[in-house]
Amino acid sequence: EEFKSELIEAAKMLYGSNNEEANTIQTKCEVLITQLQDEMAGNSKSVCIIYQVHMYSVHDTTYTLDRTIQDILFDVFYLDEQNEDKLTDNILHFVDLWNRPDIAEKEIFKLENSKVLEKLQKKLCIKESKLSKLFTNALKDDRIELVRQVLEYILDKELYKTFLDHSLEGLYEDKTLKQKRIVDMINDAVIKILGSEEMKPFEKGDEICINDIFKHLFIWAVLMNRRNLAMLFWKRDGDYICSALFASSLAKRLAENASAEAFMNEQTALWESSRQYEDLAYSVMTELYLNDRKHARQLLVTEVKRYNSTTIFEITEKFTLMNFMGHAACQTKLNKIWKGQMKGDTSNLKAIAFAVTLLPILKWDIMKLDKTAKRAKVTQSESLGTKGQENNTTCSQFVPNWMRKIYYFYNAPLIKFLFSVLTYLAMLVAFSMFVLTDLHPTEEKFPSIYEYIVYAWAASSLTEEIRQAIAMKHFQSFEWRQLTLNAMTWFSFWTLFELMMYCMFIMSVILRFTLSAVDFHNARMMYAVTLGTFIINSMQFFLVSKQIGPKVIMIGRMMFDVIFFILIFAVFLFGFGVIYQATMYPNTEPGFPLFQNLVYMPYWQLYGELFLEQFYGALPDDCTENVELYSNGTMDRCPLRNQINTFVLAVYMVVTHIILVNLLIAMFSHTFTKVQDNNELVWKFHRFSLIQEYYDRSSLVPPFLILSHLKIFLLYIKNRCTGKRKNKFKITETDAENEKLAILQKDAVYSHLNSSTRLRRRRARNMDAEKDGFEASYEKDTDLSLQEQINVLSSDVDLILKTVKQIMTTKQNVLIVEVPRGSQHGTRFYQMVSEE
Repeated sequence: EEFKSELIEAAKMLYGSNNEEANTIQTKCEVLITQLQDEMAGNSKSVCIIYQVHMYSVHDTTYTLDRTIQDILFDVFYLDEQNEDKLTDNILHFVDLWNRPDIAEKEIFKLENSKVLEKLQKKLCIKESKLSKLFTNALKDDRIELVRQVLEYILDKELYKTFLDHSLEGLYEDKTLKQKRIVDMINDAVIKILGSEEMKPFEKGDEICINDIFKHLFIWAVLMNRRNLAMLFWKRDGDYICSALFASSLAKRLAENASAEAFMNEQTALWESSRQYEDLAYSVMTELYLNDRKHARQLLVTEVKRYNSTTIFEITEKFTLMNFMGHAACQTKLNKIWKGQMKGDTSNLKAIAFAVTLLPILKWDIMKLDKTAKRAKVTQSESLGTKGQENNTTCSQFVPNWMRKIYYFYNAPLIKFLFSVLTYLAMLVAFSMFVLTDLHPTEEKFPSIYEYIVYAWAASSLTEEIRQAIAMKHFQSFEWRQLTLNAMTWFSFWTLFELMMYCMFIMSVILRFTLSAVDFHNARMMYAVTLGTFIINSMQFFLVSKQIGPKVIMIGRMMFDVIFFILIFAVFLFGFGVIYQATMYPNTEPGFPLFQNLVYMPYWQLYGELFLEQFYGALPDDCTENVELYSNGTMDRCPLRNQINTFVLAVYMVVTHIILVNLLIAMFSHTFTKVQDNNELVWKFHRFSLIQEYYDRSSLVPPFLILSHLKIFLLYIKNRCTGKRKNKFKITETDAENEKLAILQKDAVYSHLNSSTRLRRRRARNMDAEKDGFEASYEKDTDLSLQEQINVLSSDVDLILKTVKQIMTTKQNVLIVEVPRGSQHGTRFYQMVSEE
């Protein structure tokens, strides 16, 4: 009786998640105990098992004891139930209740149960069915094995679509969601997290698209930070690299928005998830790049229609995924765009030398005409049947090659950057000439030719900045919320600096033409400060250099350290300044001079100007203690001598020179070390923005850019009717080409998942070694030779044969083990397992 009561209590714990009344559970448990007693009386093996169970305390919650009790209860229940449909539902109920994927795999999800599975999978569409509840609870409770079994044996996407129609809002645990707007609400949530309307994952609509079934589950798993579940759905979806980067961006923004105090564990887990998703994309790109480098680079700029026609490059740049941007595929693609149609082995110095004359371009064959692209363009125009495109292609065939070489050479972003630097330096010379030598009021002399040149250059450059902002869709929405989000993603340090620089220039011009000769010194001062900002702005040209570029970025990051230092220093500045002012100049009249005196002395003492003559009473001859004289500004006030000031000065010097200054040096050292260790990735990431900016620029230089802007405006009106202009950073491929890229991605994912850890590390090291030599590597790997293609095909065939053998072996084992219940072999095997 004691064993009976203990076992009833243990059974109640096992049935604890059931929503029945306590007396009903009590009755059922007593029935089960009676059945166990009858089984014990008729089976000596069961007696042995129960005796072993009784040796443990029933209140012991060890894994072995729980599983043993569950197995006993399940065997008794299994023999008692005769109806096959009810048996299957009850098995699913116990699997869900106990979280026993082994029972599900043994009794339901197996090859011999094809008829049972055929009936069972239809129940996934029914919201209240046992299978639907099992799958829902497995998703919510992160039960990886149960989800995997359902996904492996139920393959019909229509069933999952129906399941999501009635269960998706339950997965998000939001009862306020309306089913007809579930897709739009998920889009709004993702847009709010990522801060960009271009990053919405689904098309607007009332229903869930059948092709987005696993994408919905994947994004749900990412938002709930279920990495293992996300991997299951990621394998069954498409656009693998883009999906992994999108998940990394989501997890990264969630970690950034999470409060570090309230969600410390969640924030750490989200950062780890973001890193793993980015590493996953990096590894798949490595496999793809090793198999087919040409298509790997092509994939980076191909529009992904399932993610709102964005590209891998756009996601990587927008959400600062530096590790992926440092991949050899990304850098070789950027280098190819940077040099345009020039050959890969053309050095930057050679290109700069050839830019000043035309003869070397024609004499030395440094240009490579893209005949493949030309043939593709002709084929595309013929397939589309667009008469205008055919005429343009036909006309381009009559252009001489030497003219095409000159055009492509001077249209390369590298050459555009070179002439931009030269014109900027020429503008600085002209700006300095009229500010230093020929800046007079308009009453005395009209502006010089240098000043008008600077006006024209600044106007055309400002127009170009505005055009780039509009062309890159930074201000596409007129809503203040969306405008703010776009502005925050677009405004970098240098963009803010240039905005301030142009505002100062406009203010200088206004003061120059409005102030009279008496107040003209204010306009001269404004011009001088503006010239200084223009000179400092030239530092961003160093970003193109791999050696100097990280140092410029380092200066920008150190500016934030200076801001924090100033905040700390301001506390001591005002603290000691008040002491000085109160003891040396008591009863001062309130006003701005009082604030100036508070800051003046302690600030300059930081740089070594101690003002000791005022502390020791060495009064100057031009000071007075007469209130009327120093109040009206006739003479300066004489300071009062106080012995405490010397002690205060000593303490102030210790705090500022020894503590605060060394603190600033330590902050600089930390920033330098952090950036220096990661300087190559930082430079490669910022290199993308630089190349994209100069790729989008016109070949003309200021002030002739206004002609290019007029041409762009006319072409924009034309392209609104005829189509989009060519853009190497965003390419729309045909359906056949997209299908080919999808197959290559799937093969890369398969290679990544089936490769060993040692092989992955070796390939990663090869990628790291290749990063240093990406300057000309893309010229040598655009196409595989016939022998290389044969070798790749042979390795793929061997891998497929190995996989087929593994599948056949697994199938054979299943057929041997899973014999029908009740046969002699089945009973013997069951007894063997029990004895073990």
